[in-house]
Amino acid sequence: MTKRRSSNDRQQNYTKLDNDYVRNTDKAINRKIEARKRKIRRIAFFAIGPVVIIAVLLNILLNQNETLAAKEQKKVEAKANLSDLKEERDSLNLRIKQLENDEYIAKLLRKEYFLSEKGEIVFIMPDEKDKKDKKGDIPENKDKKDEVMKGKKDD
Repeated sequence: MTKRRSSNDRQQNYTKLDNDYVRNTDKAINRKIEARKRKIRRIAFFAIGPVVIIAVLLNILLNQNETLAAKEQKKVEAKANLSDLKEERDSLNLRIKQLENDEYIAKLLRKEYFLSEKGEIVFIMPDEKDKKDKKGDIPENKDKKDEVMKGKKDD
């Protein structure tokens, strides 16, 4: 029988026997140690792996929620814009119908270009803000916003 030296031989002065029993016992101890290491690795993998997967899935979920909220906001803005455009379309259609009427065109021309029918007199009145600015002054030529008053001659 040969003597085997332990790794702790420097610290302790003993030697192990080198026979089948001791070798089998050492192998059994080493197998237990290796099994314990594998068990710890498995536990770590199955504990850390799902945590990482859950974190990735939560990140994806949060990004999708942000994207969805942004798209919902755009949808609300688009609906508001659509309603504004519909109102504008309706007002333009009304304007088209009015412009097809000859009486309305005549009234519009009389108002904007100070034209008159036979027997009418056109009076130009100053705006309210012009009255406050120029008290007692004669109003100058103004834009199309001047008020037009019509009156029939009393002949």
